[in-house]
Amino acid sequence: MDREGAMPQITLHAKDISCQHCAMTIRRELQAVSGVTVVDVDVPGKNVVLDYSDEAALQQAKALLEEIGYPAV
Repeated sequence: MDREGAMPQITLHAKDISCQHCAMTIRRELQAVSGVTVVDVDVPGKNVVLDYSDEAALQQAKALLEEIGYPAV
């Protein structure tokens, strides 16, 4: 599907996601990263789907995920 005009999107796998509390924490913490929007946190799949404005914003989001205990690849 073409998302013309939309920010790039990435799916990150974070193996330490185990429950809805994890998802809530990830959503809350990533709100602080400018240029990043959490599209979805898939608990069963252990994935975080993000829209991001640029590579710097994506790297900040990845660093924050690691800092809060959900390192992502």
